[in-house]
Amino acid sequence: MGAISAVFLGLCSSGDKIASARQLYGNTYSILSGRLERYGITTEFADVHDLEDVRAAAAGAKLLYCETIGNPRLDVADLPALAAIARGEGIPLVVDNTFASPVLCRPLEHGASLVVHSATKYLGGHHDLIGGIVCGEPALVDAVRAVARDFGATFSPFNAWLSLRGIATLHLRVERSSTSALAIANALLGHSSIEKVYYPGLPTDPNNALAEGLLEGKGGGTLGFDVGGGRERVSYFQDSLRIVKAAASLGGTHSLIVHAASITHTQLSDEELVAAGIGPGFCRLSVGLEDPDDLIEDLISALDA
Repeated sequence: MGAISAVFLGLCSSGDKIASARQLYGNTYSILSGRLERYGITTEFADVHDLEDVRAAAAGAKLLYCETIGNPRLDVADLPALAAIARGEGIPLVVDNTFASPVLCRPLEHGASLVVHSATKYLGGHHDLIGGIVCGEPALVDAVRAVARDFGATFSPFNAWLSLRGIATLHLRVERSSTSALAIANALLGHSSIEKVYYPGLPTDPNNALAEGLLEGKGGGTLGFDVGGGRERVSYFQDSLRIVKAAASLGGTHSLIVHAASITHTQLSDEELVAAGIGPGFCRLSVGLEDPDDLIEDLISALDA
């Protein structure tokens, strides 16, 4: 969040407008929908899949912002199309690439000007650090660096070292978690307690075509699904899990699950949750490096409990 905030404050001033996809991590949405207003910076949101909506929001904006894979519903952004809109307005496209990681997508190759990552997730990969990074066009990075230095949102040396250690195995971990996530998504599809599965790697998913072109034909290591029965049923389901842990991170060695409305997107009102497509039974599962058959057995047993 320090990296994301530094981007907004480094590139925008009082009176400026940001155009952003609506499909976002809860804290990012919170900053854009209210926090930045104290600096005189406003935000116009658009559906990332509606390019005309995005084009209208981008008119007169200072930058265009999106996530490669939206948190938590796994909406894949059409980065080349969004980059074309940004170029038409003469503004940078800023992309949060955390869910994809550089293994599956490199937004700079698709026209982005800046890319942000939560190094806490796939880059670090071991659930033992907190940090964020910004990379891209040097002049823009310089503006972001100045804000990060003045406000103090800088990466500690030890956490930076842990990130470098994690990057050494990044490719292997992302490949493994993506393969396991696809197997789990397929296993959950037919279960009576699962109302819907969200995973770009599934051929039936509406984001599959974009995933084929942008994500090396994979869906990543995170999936979502709706558990029937509402919040109480979800709570019982999560308490029944033995291998998968209920925790709010992702992209690491251990499989973690969160109930989005209760944990990662608590900043959203009931109306905003509905607009974001986050139902009362929606869970986000980050798949780790455990045996996929063990994970499937754990999830199915908890659903059947």
